[in-house]
This record gives sequence, C-alpha cells and structure tokens, in this order.
Amino acid sequence: MSWDEKQLHWHLATRRFGRQIKYFDEIDSTNRWLLQNHSEFTLTGGVVVAGHQTIGKGRNSRSWSDTPNGSVLCSLMLKVKNESTMRGFLSILPAVALARVIRKHDSSAEVSLKWPNDVLLSHKKLAGVLAETTSSGEWDIIVVGVGINLTAAPAAEFGWPATSLHDASAWKPAHEVLLAELLNEWEPLFDLYQDREFEAIRSAWTEFGPRRGARVKRVDAAQEIVGEFEGLGDAGQLLLRDGTGVLREIYSGDILPA
Repeated sequence: MSWDEKQLHWHLATRRFGRQIKYFDEIDSTNRWLLQNHSEFTLTGGVVVAGHQTIGKGRNSRSWSDTPNGSVLCSLMLKVKNESTMRGFLSILPAVALARVIRKHDSSAEVSLKWPNDVLLSHKKLAGVLAETTSSGEWDIIVVGVGINLTAAPAAEFGWPATSLHDASAWKPAHEVLLAELLNEWEPLFDLYQDREFEAIRSAWTEFGPRRGARVKRVDAAQEIVGEFEGLGDAGQLLLRDGTGVLREIYSGDILPA
C-alpha cells in the first residue's frame, strides 16, 4: 500500500490521537510491536499502522486475518492510572467511534455493535477490537488494536459472516481518511472516559447495540447462557437476564443472537 501520511494529517482534527504515528508495510502484529515499544511514543494516542499483519491477534487467543492492503490495521497506546477499575469501557470506545463515522458519511448504512467490541455492517462483521495491557510505573499502558475490513474481507470471522466497508456502504474512503476519521471520533470518547462520564459512553454504545429485551446467548468454553439483553453495566459488562429471571453480569465470551 502506498501510505500517505500527509493525507492522514490533512483530515486529522485531534490534539493527541495520531499525532505520533509509525507505519509498517508488513508486521507480525501491531499490538505486539506497541506493547514492546510503547516508550517510543511520548503522547497518549500514539498509533502504529500496518498494511498487512502476518500474525494478527483477535479476542480469546484467536488470529485476525487480513488481505494485504485491504484493511485498516492499527494499534493505539493509552496511558491510564493503574488503579482504574473501568477498563471494560476502553475497548468499546473505538467500536462506537467507527459506528459514528460510518453513520455520519452514510446515513443509510446498517451499522450496529455486537458486545463487547465488534462492529457489524449489514449484519456482517466489519471490524474487531483487541485491548492488551502492560505496566509502566504508576501507569498502565493499554494497547488497543483495531482491524477494519476496508476493501476486502475474509469469508468469515470466527464463524460470523464478514464484509468490507467498500462492499457494504456508499462511503468508500482511502485508508488514511478512514483512520483519521476514526481517531477524530475516538479521542473525545476517551476524554469522556478520563472525565469518568461512563453513563455517556454507555449511552453512545447503546445507540448502536441490540435493543433492550432482545434474545441473545453467551457462549464460551464453560457454558452457554440464553436470555434477554438488559444493557451495559457500570464497568461496561453485558447484562443478560436468563430464563429464570436472574440478571447475569457477563465479562467475557461470545454474544450471538438466540
């Protein structure tokens, strides 16, 4: 891919996010590189971008596949005090940001969010997010990786049908434009997190999430729970009311329609 950093900065309207950036034509994993080399960035919001990842990471130790130069693949560094107990919100911020960006440029796009941090377009997977943590003194370094299928998509992502932005939307931006627009929406959401405006973040996610009362099931290696979606909890966990009426707090696992 011909990377045009000038085009990125032309569209960038942030204070910090994306102001320090490093690009690789190919890398094993942008998350892995940033976790090991975060000290190269002095600002929260430093970004690593790749045209292709050879060992991309997904949630639950899965891999993330991409077609070379067909996706926006990036990892962003956040510095937060390590006593924070609200980390669950950090991985949903870029999903909300991307949903907002798509809706802004294509008001007819069927964009939705699947807990915890997947973005769906026309009920197919468009993007995923993976947050990983390392410590540095009194700070935790949160590396948030984002993979967005821009011009190409695999046949499926972890059993879920996949799509690309160019295939499923009238908005067909360049890589640099999409990344800039994502960062422009992501930074103010992170400001809300820093200001502890968690209710505003929950409300933003709920705008694109399933309707309250929708039948969903949570699947992981241990068990399957079927119930009704009841929103997000105080720390970003999913609330699911099971068949016996008990309200379950879900912190991990895959959520699928029931």
